[in-house]
Amino acid sequence: MTMKRKSLYLLTLAILFCTISINSVFSQDIPARPVPPRLVNDFAGMLKVEEVSMLERKLVAFNDSTSTQIAIVIVPTLSGYDKSDYAQRLGEKWGIGQKGLNNGVLILVKPNTPDSKGEVQISSGYGLEGPITDITCGEIVDNEILPAFRAGDYYGGLSNATNTLMSLARGEFSTAEYGQKAKKSSGKDVRLWE
Repeated sequence: MTMKRKSLYLLTLAILFCTISINSVFSQDIPARPVPPRLVNDFAGMLKVEEVSMLERKLVAFNDSTSTQIAIVIVPTLSGYDKSDYAQRLGEKWGIGQKGLNNGVLILVKPNTPDSKGEVQISSGYGLEGPITDITCGEIVDNEILPAFRAGDYYGGLSNATNTLMSLARGEFSTAEYGQKAKKSSGKDVRLWE
């Protein structure tokens, strides 16, 4: 092997090693899916045990009766990620929704802390782009979740949001109909609460 080829080979190996190391570090910021898997995971202790159980039962029943899976994940930190990036990585790592259908919905919540504001993100898989658009996800955050969260009713906000998501997935009303309702209520599109 010539000196140039050897240098190129070592440089390629170094780049590959760095890429794998960086991906490994970032993937460690995303929690592993609990075993056995659950649809409601409160890693921040924001909800009461009975509230987690009620949401879990509702989401399991919906999952069992449809092909759509809705998951709620509450984390203490986004580890420096943007909320939409974190939600995408978490959804991919956990495999939310049915394989091949990409029909999962993730409600991601990072609660308020003394150092940072709370953040909320709803992300739906490509298989649900028709009944649950990104715009509609934002409207659900603004109209169902944040008003309840600001009043201290975390369970109520998540329950209302999951009810709306389930109705949209079942086709009980369209994103346009929900959008009309959303326009009537005046929410801010910031996904933060104090």
